Amino acid sequence: MNISNLESAKVFHFFEEISKIPRPSFHEKAISEYLVNFAKERNLEARADDAFNVVIKKPGTKGYENAKTVAIQGHTDMVCEKNKDVEHDFLKDPIKLIYEGDILKADRTTLGSDNGIAVAMALALLDSNNIEHPPIEAIFTSCEESGMEGVNALDVSDLKASIFLNIDSDEEGIFTVGCAGGIKCTIDIPVSFENNSNNSYCLGVYGLMGGHSGIDVNKGRANSNKLLARLLNSLAKNIDFSLNKIEGGAKDNAIPREAEAIISLDDKNLDLLNEKLKEIEKIYKEEYKNTDANLSLKIAPVDKAEKSFTKEDFYKIINAIMIMPNGVQTMSTDIEGLVESSINLGVVSTTDNGIEIIASIRSAVSSKKELIMEQVELFINSIGGKIQFRGDYPAWEYKKDSVIRDKCVEVYKEIYNKEPKLEIIHAGLECGLFAKKMPSLDLVSFGPNLYDIHTPDERASISSIDRTWKFLLKLLKQLN
Repeated sequence: MNISNLESAKVFHFFEEISKIPRPSFHEKAISEYLVNFAKERNLEARADDAFNVVIKKPGTKGYENAKTVAIQGHTDMVCEKNKDVEHDFLKDPIKLIYEGDILKADRTTLGSDNGIAVAMALALLDSNNIEHPPIEAIFTSCEESGMEGVNALDVSDLKASIFLNIDSDEEGIFTVGCAGGIKCTIDIPVSFENNSNNSYCLGVYGLMGGHSGIDVNKGRANSNKLLARLLNSLAKNIDFSLNKIEGGAKDNAIPREAEAIISLDDKNLDLLNEKLKEIEKIYKEEYKNTDANLSLKIAPVDKAEKSFTKEDFYKIINAIMIMPNGVQTMSTDIEGLVESSINLGVVSTTDNGIEIIASIRSAVSSKKELIMEQVELFINSIGGKIQFRGDYPAWEYKKDSVIRDKCVEVYKEIYNKEPKLEIIHAGLECGLFAKKMPSLDLVSFGPNLYDIHTPDERASISSIDRTWKFLLKLLKQLN
């Protein structure tokens, strides 16, 4: 597909530009500076804050000077995941883009279309001299993926927008009109160590599908941290070994795809371990044949580890990971098929003093979120661990009356001659916080077709991006 011939060519141009700028959560300084310089070069009003949020304002075009101000909003950070065999430093290296037919993807890393497409569309709009539109406030927030710290820190006192277009949804033809709230928890479990005299091996769970912990949580995909703990527990019933280290997952809001443990044992037990590993792999493959077809268990020798967890603490850690709730907790009784509350055991890592677990809790009902928090806290306290909660954000509640929602439906029907879907989702969007900060806002979220976001298999449909861009332009044209 020839991108230069598309009406959305400028969108892809700016997506390519921002893909050159590393932008993990908490590292948005460079993209923030790029956005401010972009505005200065075009004589547009702009401001940035200490959290690296950026707001750029553009007056309405001729005939739209007195129309209601429209906010175009997206977040600048991206989830940074890669395949284990890929050498890529997300703090330094640009994303390597690959155009393949109708698909835009990266070279075995996350693409950053979540939410780089929104950023690119906003820049294309701000850059244009011939698009008809009302006054625009382009709002670029930071740290959405880590806990929405950016929007929490954003000063909205100078914003005049009454219409709010969030371009952070990932399925064309669906307008998001509500979402779950959420919070993240960090758990620290202290352990004691003892000297190790045996040879060491890396035991790992690989090849899982992973996915977005909100969007994909109800698809039955395996969690590598859970599978690894279960594997270690099963092996310990037949084989004497010690645990030196355990690591799994990269982000609390991504279903973990890989997990590894360093174990040490007398080599006379190695044949039995390999035999049991094959048996357990066969069981796992059967259980997850429809969701994680590439699942594999592997073992390889590594440098000898000097320290191991005590036997008591080995079981404490394995039991904690196995017993910790994970996945869907409740389904909505109001909307058929909608996940109401969930928790994702996203990251497990070994520290100098013990084990750290990071999980993401989501719920459309605040009391259910608080219940999960209380359950996890009681359990962690019972085993002598400590827990901290951060990044709390509210649910975006559905409103019966919405002018912008009705206008979106109208414009979509004009273009495609069919009804779009209206959907409340379990994933978290910044709309809930904006609605809380600016109660008079009329909000809607939409976006193009994106696939397997928060994983190295992330892909974006080029034609869908083009259609979404055309929809946005027609929508803005009618907001006068």
